[in-house]
Formats: sequence, C-alpha cells, structure tokens
Amino acid sequence: MSYFVTGATGFIGRFLVSNLLKRKGTIHVLVRKDSQKKFDATAKKWAGTSSG
Repeated sequence: MSYFVTGATGFIGRFLVSNLLKRKGTIHVLVRKDSQKKFDATAKKWAGTSSG
C-alpha cells in the first residue's frame, strides 16, 4: 500500500508517519520549503527507529 501525507512535520503528522513506518508500503510526504529542515531532522530520527 502507498500513503501520501501532508503535514508530516506537525504534531499529528509526526505520529502518523511514525506509525505508518511500521507497516509495509511506500510513504510519500509533501513538505513546504519552510519546513524542509524540520522534516529532515525528524526523518533522521525515524530512520533510527524504522524496522524498514
């Protein structure tokens, strides 16, 4: 299954993506240019906890 997430850097979005990473599938995330650094930092944390 594929997922498309907007607002991944927000409060709910962070938890949603974190839970989606536990499932099989592809996650596509739309990130505003102003939020790119915040997303990159959060993605590094996810990469360390992802079961892949």
